[in-house]
Amino acid sequence: MKKKVSVVMCTYNGEKYLKEQIESIVRQTYPIHEIIIQDDCSTDQTMAILQNYAMEYKSIHLFQNTIQKGPHANFLSAIARSTGDYIAISDQDDIWEPDKIEQQMNAIGDNWLCSCFSKPFAEGDAAIHFDGRKPNLYVERLIYIASSTPGHTLIIKKSLIDLIPDQIDFLLYDHLFSITAAAYDKISFPEKILVHQRRHLNAATYTKPVSIQRNMKNYFHYFVRTFTNYIELRNEIRMYFSRMHQFLLLLPEQNSVKANAQKMALYQSQKGLIAYIKLLILCIKLRKRIFHTEEQNDVIAILRAFYFPISCSDYFRYLSKKYTKK
Repeated sequence: MKKKVSVVMCTYNGEKYLKEQIESIVRQTYPIHEIIIQDDCSTDQTMAILQNYAMEYKSIHLFQNTIQKGPHANFLSAIARSTGDYIAISDQDDIWEPDKIEQQMNAIGDNWLCSCFSKPFAEGDAAIHFDGRKPNLYVERLIYIASSTPGHTLIIKKSLIDLIPDQIDFLLYDHLFSITAAAYDKISFPEKILVHQRRHLNAATYTKPVSIQRNMKNYFHYFVRTFTNYIELRNEIRMYFSRMHQFLLLLPEQNSVKANAQKMALYQSQKGLIAYIKLLILCIKLRKRIFHTEEQNDVIAILRAFYFPISCSDYFRYLSKKYTKK
């Protein structure tokens, strides 16, 4: 018997692109148990569009908030309504491949979470970049950054949610799910493009991509950007990792990868030379696990790992006062 999959979508003023995504969901090759759609007080024609679809497709269950929750709380609330064995997260403005759910359900196996490649396409003046390399999905990396497993690519086993401690409010829902699954090596990733992510300037998650080409100009800008970000944001970064350390401690059962992540978070949260040296040693030891993909040149890997406690500030640049969405 096929496992039941619930699709959860949250909407807000999505009238322009909503139909394309719903069409791509209802035409999936894997049978969808239910489609939970929860609107966050839209002021355009989003609800009228959704009501028409709900009348046409009995699997669509439509809800609307009485007060605006924002994306994080809205998704958590909508996810709690689902009744399937697995939950697939959907944004309102992407387009799924027809076999997205089928491919991910075939790939997930005994894992708790499955992501996939999401290829962006530009709407208007939005700048885009697609990295087709399979990302590292180790917990030692994911405690720093969630972009390798964005929410709109995820299918999660519903029981995963039960492992997450209550009142963790410094991480978004998708980052919470990914770190929790990665802490037990329970992530799968079929190397296929299954989501086409629409990038437009008004998207809640849009940020201008940073060039990753390896040349002297980019190296110079990279060192200047990351060092100045670190000087500005080190207190915020320490606070983030202090909370991350506490979160990891609350997850049940200990294992070697979770222990590594706990140490990294602890050392990254502390002041002082001793903590910094311990973090450097750990970064060098874990150099195959902390970058987006494994660095093939070991000398370069060690140099990158040596600088990683500072270069990780790039992942927090959105907190900078000078940061804009240009």
